[in-house]
Amino acid sequence: MLDKVDKMAKARAAKKPAEYKNVHPAVKELPEDNYLSLKNVKEWEKHNKDRVKELKYQIRRIEKGRAQNVMIREMRDREGYITYLKTYLDTSVWLNLFYGPDQENSMRWKTISYAYDAEGYRKMDKPLDFYVDD
Repeated sequence: MLDKVDKMAKARAAKKPAEYKNVHPAVKELPEDNYLSLKNVKEWEKHNKDRVKELKYQIRRIEKGRAQNVMIREMRDREGYITYLKTYLDTSVWLNLFYGPDQENSMRWKTISYAYDAEGYRKMDKPLDFYVDD
């Protein structure tokens, strides 16, 4: 038995790290401390898949009514979030307004290209506010 355990330990030690061929290179390049890193997104995906599984079990066990409708809504919301996570891993484009394991954080947006009107002025949502030029 110990010989078998030793062989398995050697096999695990010789195993190469995962390459993640289906993940966009821009996502793979992010450092692990980034809030949209591959490690974090994989954890969020696992957390939400587990929660969907729990909710499906609870929905089958609970009586029809308001409580069941709330659970169904949460389950569908989480299934949609899982789809967004998969899209992000494939394309490196974040499609959701929120992030985190339970979507508790809101996304911050940054303008990378400005639009200009016919007179050459930059178009702004709030023209009277103070804007910092980049």
